[in-house]
Amino acid sequence: MFSITATTSTAVVARRAAVNAPRRASRSAVLARADKSVSEALASADEAWKAQGETAETEQVMNIITDKIDPADGSVAEAAPLGNDNSLLDSVMVAFKDSRAVEIINGRAAMIGWMVALGAEINNNVSIGHQVFNERTFTLADGVVKTSTYPGSGLFLIVPTVLIALVASLAPALKKSSPNGLNEKPEAFGPFNPDAEMINGRASMIGLVALPIAEKFINGSALF
Repeated sequence: MFSITATTSTAVVARRAAVNAPRRASRSAVLARADKSVSEALASADEAWKAQGETAETEQVMNIITDKIDPADGSVAEAAPLGNDNSLLDSVMVAFKDSRAVEIINGRAAMIGWMVALGAEINNNVSIGHQVFNERTFTLADGVVKTSTYPGSGLFLIVPTVLIALVASLAPALKKSSPNGLNEKPEAFGPFNPDAEMINGRASMIGLVALPIAEKFINGSALF
């Protein structure tokens, strides 16, 4: 009896194992496919994350490079854009390129020179020609009379006067002030206005040319 029961139990177990085997195999296959899908999904997500990180890093590098490029000339700046390196030179060249600026600067130098020359004539009774060049006449031992011409004090004042007028006129342009008073007409300040300055400058330039010519007709003597 015990033998029959044991045999029967073994047979039942074998049948159950035979029935469950395909189920286990199917379940294992499903789990394997699931594991593979999860692994593939993780690998894909990892690749996407790396690609996104590389893209963000590339964009950051490009932004840094773009910030370093000077839009004026395309050069790469070390710390900051260099800007226009010729801006200072352009401001200086206004004094030599613009016709109004040239006339204004010449007029300002002429007004200073005219006032100095006129003051010397009135106070010292020295003609403008003798202010620039002095003449000295002396007689040698053999009775020969010699006349020597040498620079006067006025000659050495010409260059400083022109430089002072030039530097003072360029100062607003170098400071980027607007209007700069050279190629841009300045605003009037009380009795001082750009039209009066232009007229006075022209009159002074004419006076500096006309005065020595007039004094030639009176033997180089002071006119005033």
